[in-house]
Amino acid sequence: MSNDYRNTKYDPLFSDLKLKKADVEKLVKERHPRSKDMHKYISINGGQFKKEFVKSYNGKCAYCGVSIDIIPMSLFQIDHFVYQKSAEFSGSKAAAGSIDNLVLACGNCNHNKRDFFVPSNEREHLHPDNEYICSTFVRDNNYYIKIADKQIPNEVVKKYYEKLKLDLEIHRLDYLLMSMIGLQTKLTDKHPAYLMLGQAIDLLKNKRNVMA
Repeated sequence: MSNDYRNTKYDPLFSDLKLKKADVEKLVKERHPRSKDMHKYISINGGQFKKEFVKSYNGKCAYCGVSIDIIPMSLFQIDHFVYQKSAEFSGSKAAAGSIDNLVLACGNCNHNKRDFFVPSNEREHLHPDNEYICSTFVRDNNYYIKIADKQIPNEVVKKYYEKLKLDLEIHRLDYLLMSMIGLQTKLTDKHPAYLMLGQAIDLLKNKRNVMA
């Protein structure tokens, strides 16, 4: 997805998410042939299924874009995009835990979103797996996540944005940190800026942890 607010210029694009997630589902079913609730297996910390699911999202929260370069994988959670207790699942954990309804989220985004219900007619441009998310939310010139102009009148988008707290300063700091980390990976350890950049990254990470 080009012009993705979750990516810096150094990050790989989100691509083929449905295919990658289908591969994770296939892996689960190879080991657990009768499995239907993918969440049950993919959410296990330290497990191979979660590791593969995280790889599908390039190690980034599907909502705010924070990466495993900043917070450990153990703090990432497997979110039900349509929350598990929604009436549309009729109490079925298997239905709620289908691979298409699972999304990689940092702990903060998963906690903030909780039981927010996205109406079916709004999901196309709010589901983070869809390319339309890139025209729903954008980065402004100061690196804050904002609602795209054409979506400002949409009350569901506004409530979703507020529920996830995408306007927080920490998301701006994360973006700047990821940009610095990305730049550092392009330098050799002999580059005069390499050490200084590493020190700045460490300082910002400490500030980030205090804010979180």
